Amino acid sequence: MSPTRILLCLALGLGLPAAAERPHFGFGVHIDAPVGALKTDLDGKLGGGANFQVTFDLTPRLSVRPRFDLDYMRVSHHKRAGTNFEEEVGFGSVGFGADLVGILTGERNRGLYWTAGAGALRWFQTYNATDRNGSTSTSTTDTKRNRFSAYGAYGLGWQFNRLVGVEVRNVISRYDSPQTAGLQAPFNDVPTEGRTASVVQTGVTFRW
Repeated sequence: MSPTRILLCLALGLGLPAAAERPHFGFGVHIDAPVGALKTDLDGKLGGGANFQVTFDLTPRLSVRPRFDLDYMRVSHHKRAGTNFEEEVGFGSVGFGADLVGILTGERNRGLYWTAGAGALRWFQTYNATDRNGSTSTSTTDTKRNRFSAYGAYGLGWQFNRLVGVEVRNVISRYDSPQTAGLQAPFNDVPTEGRTASVVQTGVTFRW
């Protein structure tokens, strides 16, 4: 059984005994720092993302946290020489999964905790060309769906109080990259190869 299915089974199975307790809803915003091959393909550029979470307390020191994630990283942004056109290529993902969250020090509403998670990501590339002519502009967009792949994640966080915390999380999965250098506009149908994507996410979480 894949790590994704194992963790989702834990989320459903272990979460049932805790169903009588009120779940905690939350969201987070973070900065994405690509590592390794993805850093090379993105020329070291940072991205950003957001997530929505629902936390179920299993024990006083262990919780399960299903989550939905959306991330975006700019590949390139430039003006087309000799024209009014601006072009932008982006790379992003939509994901669903779950984390196990365990308290290391302190208590549930204050202190250090660890996370370990799994899920699935759908990668995509976007292309936007904007013709800026005086005070008017027209845009053309294109999106190419990329690899659908499982991911694994681990991290550490600090809960300041019942509402606010900070978290650092590393997400590892696979994506399709052109065999030529760097990510390109999605309508360029060039041969691709699977590569490992590693993204370090640093952000703030809120829950209620």
